[in-house]
Amino acid sequence: MSEKTVYEQRIEIPSDCQVSLEDKTVTVNGPMGSLTRSFPELQTQIRAEGNELVVTTHINRKRTRALVGTVVAHVRNMVLGVQHGYEYELKIVFSHFPITVEVKDKSIIIKNFIGERGIRTARLIGDVQVRTTEDEIFISGINIEHVAQSAANIQQACKIRDKDRRVFLDGIYVIRKRKGEEVKSIV
Repeated sequence: MSEKTVYEQRIEIPSDCQVSLEDKTVTVNGPMGSLTRSFPELQTQIRAEGNELVVTTHINRKRTRALVGTVVAHVRNMVLGVQHGYEYELKIVFSHFPITVEVKDKSIIIKNFIGERGIRTARLIGDVQVRTTEDEIFISGINIEHVAQSAANIQQACKIRDKDRRVFLDGIYVIRKRKGEEVKSIV
């Protein structure tokens, strides 16, 4: 019985990264650390060929082709993460009541948000490093999903409810995303 590959995508592995493949678990080692992720989709096959990782499917449907692209994108993000890392920059914005931010264990504590007496907390995901200045927060790490979700948790913790968002602009907002030397500004 001969197998016919219907759809495949390849990703080149840089020389300073090592990729090991065990069943459907991909481990990427690089200068900044190591990342491991499992891809349990039955429709896709993953194999290493020299300095390339090849993801294939034998089912010629739109959804399974999309799964191949998703696996390749995740591996590409893992390779970029262990090579250069990711950093999100958040800006603390307030008009009257100064917001104070503290890092405690695996959470960010936000005090005096729009004059509230209570505190708001945001959970940090995974192994991320956080540094704060008076009006900025920097979140960095090698896993883009952990960095992005931690930044989103902080932004969501400062969501204003029951007030006009056009008037009350206080909050903590993501203003820049960096991967390696590349800077994406979303201001």
